[in-house]
Amino acid sequence: MAFRETNTLLLALIWMTVFRVSLGSHHFTPRIKVNRENGAFLTLSTSNGQVIGNLTLIQDSHRVNIYAGGPQGLFMFDPRIKHPTLKEVKLPIFEPECLNNPTNCEYEISMLKEGRNGNPLFLCGTTEHHTICCDVHLGLPTSEHKLVNCSSLRHPTHINEPSVHVDDSLYYTISDLDTGGLYRETRDKYIWPPARQIEQKHVKILANKGNGSLDGKVYSFYIEQNQNQNSDLPHWIPRVSQICMADLGGSKAMLQFRWTSMLTARLFCGDEKKRLSYTELLDVAVLEATEWENTMIYALFKNTYNLRAVCVYKMSDIIRVFTSNKFTAEKETFSSPLPGECVPNSPSLSSNILKFMESLPELKKWIKPVRDPVVFESNYHYTHLQVDTLVNRKSGHSHHVLFMSLDNGNVHKILEQENEPFIIAEYKLFKSRTHISSMLLDSVTKKLFVSSSTEVVQIDLSNCSMYGKDCKSCVMARDPYCSWDSEECSADNRSLIQDVTHGSHTTCDNGFPRTSPFRKEVETDVPESVPQYSKYYLKCPVESYHASYSWHHQGSRKDCVSAEHDCLLLIDSMSEKDGGDYQCIASENGYQKTVVHQKLQMNGASETRATPVALACLLFLISVIC
Repeated sequence: MAFRETNTLLLALIWMTVFRVSLGSHHFTPRIKVNRENGAFLTLSTSNGQVIGNLTLIQDSHRVNIYAGGPQGLFMFDPRIKHPTLKEVKLPIFEPECLNNPTNCEYEISMLKEGRNGNPLFLCGTTEHHTICCDVHLGLPTSEHKLVNCSSLRHPTHINEPSVHVDDSLYYTISDLDTGGLYRETRDKYIWPPARQIEQKHVKILANKGNGSLDGKVYSFYIEQNQNQNSDLPHWIPRVSQICMADLGGSKAMLQFRWTSMLTARLFCGDEKKRLSYTELLDVAVLEATEWENTMIYALFKNTYNLRAVCVYKMSDIIRVFTSNKFTAEKETFSSPLPGECVPNSPSLSSNILKFMESLPELKKWIKPVRDPVVFESNYHYTHLQVDTLVNRKSGHSHHVLFMSLDNGNVHKILEQENEPFIIAEYKLFKSRTHISSMLLDSVTKKLFVSSSTEVVQIDLSNCSMYGKDCKSCVMARDPYCSWDSEECSADNRSLIQDVTHGSHTTCDNGFPRTSPFRKEVETDVPESVPQYSKYYLKCPVESYHASYSWHHQGSRKDCVSAEHDCLLLIDSMSEKDGGDYQCIASENGYQKTVVHQKLQMNGASETRATPVALACLLFLISVIC
């Protein structure tokens, strides 16, 4: 396609406007970027493009179907089939109430969580005056969803509030100014939080039944508005509360139907020496261990400067703080039972200990992380966090991988390291900027499910084809889900060649004797004919954003102009000296790879023209600038 001479000024303006970037500087930069075209994502949306609202993702108790629910509807899909669809689940929602009063039957889903007692799902529906909660039963062979074991819930809660079932007890939270706190419902029995005029936002609930009837504990992670008006203090204070599952509430005179065992502790994330702290808790992910004390808690924070950090806590440290029995407020000396100790008959506790528990005692010791926080760059506004652990079947080494959603709708896959994180990949899941409402990790099938208001996207975390077709590119990816199996980058971690810790390409030199030969991604043997005096763009795809890219021609090195996914080289006016071989070479950690080998020759025509490739690059540059 030819351009008129009047376009020469525009081309020059574009060339000067696009800044040069050193792709070799990769501190906190994703190594690769994966979009919908090359990521093989499975994208599901409603058949009519319906905007559903903030979807909460739940995996059924049988680990088969994935449910996506919001206040206005419930949907499901089976990720095992090749082409699943997001189907609406028709429920006879609270039929008796609807039959008795059909004009006031506007129930909205207010809670959605994993099923119990063999049922795939549990949900609550709320009207202006009532909340009904039911188990969702999936009948066979008709596969119709039915509501069973329904009961009333005294305090409605939002669908995104944390909740957990322990046997027949439902523990759930409300993040309101007047009614905020941790609740428990068990058939006709209930426990409420203490009445407080302090705003809270609850993030996560953990429960452990222990080995005996008095061992069971529930932990709630939340933030609380700071009541101190000093502007130098943080607006939010992160806390953890602990209650006993055996708690039956207090006596008729004090704390009746209220927690008698609730203790709170301050959660710290930051650098004490630098007097730097992160206080607004955004999300919590849990790596449960066989021994409860070894369970690891990953917490995502932000501070007043909008910087994000991840701190890691060990459950044994949390337990140790709650058993320290040293409180911030002065107190009298208690004999057994001690404040917060689990007892079989809490209404019979002495009035002095009930009065002390009514004051909401806080432990003096703070809960501190096992190591320094991982602090991220200011432009990474993370919102959700999931964590997976992988054990190499050959070496026995385990690696933790974080999946963190950004406020633009993208997701980072991050290798956890003590010194600094290694961002393996950035997934661009949606066509345009959007808000991610929920993430669900299936650590068995190694799938990550991400929802927006209109779509659910499935990522195959063990898709290793994106890392290239040679051993060294595979190893430098440092992805614990992948390794080189002598022929391709494979998800079979019994393979012999991988170096997750360092990503050293020299690992391949001592590997299989049958490693596949080096192959260039793009190679052209037939010279491209370019008219004299014309402008021409050479295009080299960026495979790794941790590599430095450059063009080489007749012994000289030429810098790139970086587009989103390409390294470009502009020939401003084609002449005889511009003919010959061009090579685009990527350099990463001492490894060099020829990505593109292009031959050019000049013909006698003197028109200003651009090839289709050049035109595509030009249009992209125009879109970036304009």
